[in-house]
Amino acid sequence: MKIANQNIIDMPASKAEVCVELTFSCETRLVYRLNHSWTAQYWASLLAKMQPQFLRRMDVNHKHGFASPAEVRSALARLQRCINKLGFSLEPLSRSDWQSALNQLHVNFPEFFKQDRNLQESQLAHEMNLLIHWLEYELPNYFQEKKQYIFNLDFNHFPPAYRLKQKFPDSELRYFSPKLDFGNLHLHYIYIGRHYLEMFDARDRVSPPHHFRAQHEFNATCGLVFSEPVDEVQLKREMLEYYVQRGGKKFFGFDFHDEKLAIGFFKLGQLENLDSYSTTAHRGNLRDRLKDSHIVKWEVLQSRQYAPPRLPS
Repeated sequence: MKIANQNIIDMPASKAEVCVELTFSCETRLVYRLNHSWTAQYWASLLAKMQPQFLRRMDVNHKHGFASPAEVRSALARLQRCINKLGFSLEPLSRSDWQSALNQLHVNFPEFFKQDRNLQESQLAHEMNLLIHWLEYELPNYFQEKKQYIFNLDFNHFPPAYRLKQKFPDSELRYFSPKLDFGNLHLHYIYIGRHYLEMFDARDRVSPPHHFRAQHEFNATCGLVFSEPVDEVQLKREMLEYYVQRGGKKFFGFDFHDEKLAIGFFKLGQLENLDSYSTTAHRGNLRDRLKDSHIVKWEVLQSRQYAPPRLPS
């Protein structure tokens, strides 16, 4: 299947404000107002081409943080079946040190694709990877009572959609941020490898340098954040400490303050009525409405006035 990808980079920009409305199966609708970056406006034109059937592996690749203990146990059993078929091993996961075992297992994923693989092997490896990342959201909530929640629209597993990649303008890399606030709409990672925030969150000390790959391209894949706030000062301090411990520029290839390190995710916009969720109770009520649902529809609003912008020089 082909997705139309006409040359839209040179079309004139519109001054209309662009919003995206997402509809959930629970009939909740959320509207996100995009920022005025070229990347956000271009992303909207990509999203308008996407269809719900382009989303794959929805059971472990659509929402994170909302699972019950029974669902976590089921995912762990499913992960064990995958790695048994692939010939890998997984150390027992303990309450205090489950992350180290998952980090060691994840090292196998990028290495696996250095050789030609048949379809079944590739699917098993991708399922293993998705289960690892799903558990990296669920287990902190389960064991450490964190409150991190996200919905993804992940088109990376549908090749025609995945291939609609576009490079970030260097001037807009400043929109990357590790601060994943409730109400954020952001781009998601699209490579086989690990980005800085992922490695930091996992306190990954086993991946080799070539597994790190900063995100310098994007497609329509995105995420919606419903997490509780974190201490930004502490987060930045700990990220710098991790950078130094892992070898700094020698390991990552970029200075810590170089925007090309692309720490975090590129923010596209935020929830329109964010003030309605100013309290923990209000945010929790929205999460409760969404936890058993999935995204069934999206629409780029004001699309008749909107044309994708020119790439900035």
